[in-house]
Amino acid sequence: ILAVAEGFLSLSTGIDLNFLVLCTITLAFLDKLLVNGAVSETAMRTVMPEYRKKILRHEAGHFLTAYLLVCPVEGCVRSSWAALQDSRFGGRATTVSAGTSFFDRDLSEEMNGQRPLSRSSIDRYSVIVMGGIAAEAINFGRADGGAGDEMSLVRFLSSINPRGGGAVAWDSDRIKGQARWGALQAVLLLRIYKASYDALVDALERGGNLGECI
Repeated sequence: ILAVAEGFLSLSTGIDLNFLVLCTITLAFLDKLLVNGAVSETAMRTVMPEYRKKILRHEAGHFLTAYLLVCPVEGCVRSSWAALQDSRFGGRATTVSAGTSFFDRDLSEEMNGQRPLSRSSIDRYSVIVMGGIAAEAINFGRADGGAGDEMSLVRFLSSINPRGGGAVAWDSDRIKGQARWGALQAVLLLRIYKASYDALVDALERGGNLGECI
């Protein structure tokens, strides 16, 4: 759409098309550098209303699975503008465009070396991280916004160092299997608690705060 608009503008005003393209690239770079792409995201939400719906339902998937698995939700942002204003998501230095922050005490203690990492903590984290992809798949038949979630799970599982007892490292096949398992469990949870999920989506859509969403 932008390319077509630039073409028409160039034809109607006589401004060189290459200059317009260069200006667009420069503005896009500044947008990403200064406000984490918030301006372009706002434009995308305006042109593509479904984009906003996908973000809402994606984050609701993380939110509800975390809540059901007894991991307190600390915050939920649905846009780059909101993430820029929330220190929990990096504030002005954020790279987050939307996200849900949750706290898992057991996993935190295990990752800090206070006790051995348990399989239940790995499974719980996997389900919550894949909850957004599961929610998109249920509602739209496909997931477009799960690349960051998948990378988070890959980084987490790849960082685990097995220590004796017949434990083996997480290779690509095991990671893929764990991701599929996590997504399936998330789908089952979201279907069982569909009424709660729909109510949560409604609260997020109305701009409800954290307490209202819970």
